[in-house]
Amino acid sequence: MSDVINLRNTVMTENYDLNIWDREGYETNYEKEGWVINVYTYPAVGSPYGSGTMLEDRTITLTPTEAKRLTLGWGEDLGGDYTPDADFWLDKDTFFETYTDIPERVANLLWALPAYEQSIELWEHFTQETG
Repeated sequence: MSDVINLRNTVMTENYDLNIWDREGYETNYEKEGWVINVYTYPAVGSPYGSGTMLEDRTITLTPTEAKRLTLGWGEDLGGDYTPDADFWLDKDTFFETYTDIPERVANLLWALPAYEQSIELWEHFTQETG
């Protein structure tokens, strides 16, 4: 199988691009809060955040307790693990390295994401070939 992967210039990966955002806040001008994690593939090595395909059936809608445990919306100055931003991107590997209290349900859903093929062509080369 590795010979086929090399011939296709792809590699199998389980790392995903995660858009973590306060969807309900965005929709209500931040009068309410409701966080989600949208899951995207990375089309090629070095591709920027948000450049892949969103897996709509893999969206994780967080409970208020899960969002609080992840310290979403809290800056490090307030005891948060990452950023106070209401919309940001992290790859799956960095998500697990960054957050210190990941709810079991969220971790299980992210670990259950299937491996997929990613081009090993550098992003700049990939975009020149695909337009």
